[in-house]
Amino acid sequence: MGSILNDADRAAIIQRIGSVTSASVPRWGRMDAKRMLTHLSLSALMALGELPVTCKSNRVFQVFPIKHLILHVVPFPKGAPTAPELLPSDSGAVDALRLELVSLVERIGAGPIEGMGPVHPLFGRLSFREWGVATYKHTDHHLRQFGA
Repeated sequence: MGSILNDADRAAIIQRIGSVTSASVPRWGRMDAKRMLTHLSLSALMALGELPVTCKSNRVFQVFPIKHLILHVVPFPKGAPTAPELLPSDSGAVDALRLELVSLVERIGAGPIEGMGPVHPLFGRLSFREWGVATYKHTDHHLRQFGA
C-alpha cells in the first residue's frame, strides 16, 4: 500500500491531483470535482491535526485485525459515509483547490513519521505512519472516482 510519507507515492498522487479539472466527471458518487478536492483538503487538515473531527466509531474498527485490513488490504467502499466535518459546504475555483490540496499533501509528507498523530473518526488515534497510508488510500480512492 502506498503512503503520502513516501516521496515517490506522494509525487504520483500530486501528479494525479493536477489532472483533475472542472470538467472531470465522477464515475460514482454525488460530488463534483470541486467538492471532491475540498473534501480531500479537509481530510488532509484532519490528518495534520488542524481540523478536529469527532471520533464516533465502534471500537471494532480501532483494533487489529479490522483496522489493519481496512487501512492496508481491502479497498475503500464506494459511497462509504464520511464525518460531517469533512463534507464541503462551499467550493472555490478548481485551480485554487488543486493548489491547496497539493500544499497540504506536501505538508503531510514533510511532517513527522514516528509517533502518534491525531484522532481519525473511524479508526481512533492513528500513528503518523498510519496517517500516511490512510491519506494516500483516501486520496487515491477519490482520484480514481474521477478517473485521475
